[in-house]
Amino acid sequence: MNKALILVLIAEFLMVAGQICFKKSANRINIEKTAAKPWIIQLLDGVLAYPLLWLGAAAMTAGLLFWISALTNGQLSFVCLLGSAEYIMALFAARLFLNEKITKTKLIGTLLITLGVILTAVS
Repeated sequence: MNKALILVLIAEFLMVAGQICFKKSANRINIEKTAAKPWIIQLLDGVLAYPLLWLGAAAMTAGLLFWISALTNGQLSFVCLLGSAEYIMALFAARLFLNEKITKTKLIGTLLITLGVILTAVS
């Protein structure tokens, strides 16, 4: 199996994991419009309060390192093409970890992305 392919898949897995952590944390941060503190201070307080947010940042940082490694081991057009696997992973991760619904439209869109990746990869 191609080394760049493995590195991209690891990078995309880590990026999606980071996004899931961010979303779970963001759902808990409460910003009140009438509070004495400005919204940015409330946001920073919330960020510091949730370790899951820090885990997400660490996962995305690791993902970035794997992405850079993939770029050093493969052609840009190939690596970027494989990067679209993130959309597919995010759809199913959102369903699994956030209980988001997979609508027919989302599924068709994801299948079209997948078909596009396959067609481009074999050409």
